[in-house]
Amino acid sequence: MNEIFEEAQKISSVFADKTRFLIYQFILTQSEVTYTVKTIAQKFHIHPNVARLHLSKLEEIGLLRSDWDHQTSPGRPGRVYSLRQEALTLSFPPRMYPLLSELLLETLQQLGPNEQAVLLRIGFLHGQRLAQSARMTVPALPATPWELPITALGSLLTIDGIPPNLITSQDSSATLRLRNCPFHEMLERFGVSLCALHHAILSGLITTLWPHIELTLVHCLPDGASECTLRLQLLNTDAAS
Repeated sequence: MNEIFEEAQKISSVFADKTRFLIYQFILTQSEVTYTVKTIAQKFHIHPNVARLHLSKLEEIGLLRSDWDHQTSPGRPGRVYSLRQEALTLSFPPRMYPLLSELLLETLQQLGPNEQAVLLRIGFLHGQRLAQSARMTVPALPATPWELPITALGSLLTIDGIPPNLITSQDSSATLRLRNCPFHEMLERFGVSLCALHHAILSGLITTLWPHIELTLVHCLPDGASECTLRLQLLNTDAAS
């Protein structure tokens, strides 16, 4: 028990610094894979030594990892920092929700072939509930999701705490790139089911807000991809006009 509270105190002390929290939030929501001390120092207008301290503290509690960069410049290699996918969880008093999730998923798998359909239906309904809440935030929606400002679209599609990166490819389609998996810790055992569940949640959200938009899963982490990729496709141009 003491170890739990000591770890919680360590994590909370790291985030007690507002700049450090903003640095982590910035890294979490950007599309770049790695960051240098110089990049963070310039972005937040702080001395490189201060930036290095903030990054080191985030690495100490397991939110970032660092490696030596031997390619970007000649001479002595510098450190580059990147996100760790493993999540940190604080709960007072301690709770075991990850274990509960794991046991429920195991139970669903034991129920037979219909478990996948049940899981996806529940995910889709959850997405619809998210869409109903989103309507209160953005009551006047444009014809397609990619016509929204990127910040507004990110807020609408954020179901896991991390907004997606949107790349518009054509007038009738767009691509969503999701760096953070809300179910990452369980992907090794339940990857196929959880990717399908995540897709179902987003489908319920998207198709409720835009019935003429279809969401297709292109790549996902269990397939070896570095991020999940989904395509938004306009099905009927007349319906959007």
